Amino acid sequence: MQCQTFILRLDNAKDLERLNRFLAQVMPIQVSSSLVPGDTPFWSVLVFYEGVVPQPKPTEAVRIPSDPRFEALRAWRGRKAKEEGVPPYVIATNAELKAILEEQPGTLEELAQVKGFSKAKAAKYGRELLSLLK
Repeated sequence: MQCQTFILRLDNAKDLERLNRFLAQVMPIQVSSSLVPGDTPFWSVLVFYEGVVPQPKPTEAVRIPSDPRFEALRAWRGRKAKEEGVPPYVIATNAELKAILEEQPGTLEELAQVKGFSKAKAAKYGRELLSLLK
């Protein structure tokens, strides 16, 4: 397991783009964030991950899932992130959402086994996620 720290300045969208590019390249195990107050507040993000996902060859197009179920999960994640006042990746990364769709968990226990999705996330968001998958 490896760890990477990111600083997301509130006035700099490029910081978030850098984090999203990183998350797309690795298999996140856990993502933690905290708002650091001060004269110029910023988000401190800690990403625990395994290895690096192989990059597509330059001739390969990177495909974004257009599955309506994926879009429904992304919309749910956006609403939940807004409710909790956190960035969407704190709720679940795109890789976690994709893994959930691939695994098709039917129970909270199965959801907790999805790579990158912790038992704590399964306990907190599991019932909503499982109802969305049906």
